[in-house]
Amino acid sequence: MPYFETELDIDVDEFISSCSKSEIKELIEALQEDGHIGKDSVIQEENMNLLDEEWLKVTNKLNTIRLRLSPEEEELIKEIVNRY
Repeated sequence: MPYFETELDIDVDEFISSCSKSEIKELIEALQEDGHIGKDSVIQEENMNLLDEEWLKVTNKLNTIRLRLSPEEEELIKEIVNRY
């Protein structure tokens, strides 16, 4: 039997927009299982209020500037987190 190989070029945005909510949930679970995203990193946006959205923005920004923090700033953040 002959073997045929096919390559598809699918845009990520197109793929996600064509998924149902249950398929997106399945995709998130697969990404968590494969270690691409943390299990705690997914926030249910439909349950977010204004303060949650603001907190998410702040923590995302903090995540992107981590390497620019001084050791003192990093230690202060760790101290705050470790209180809880």
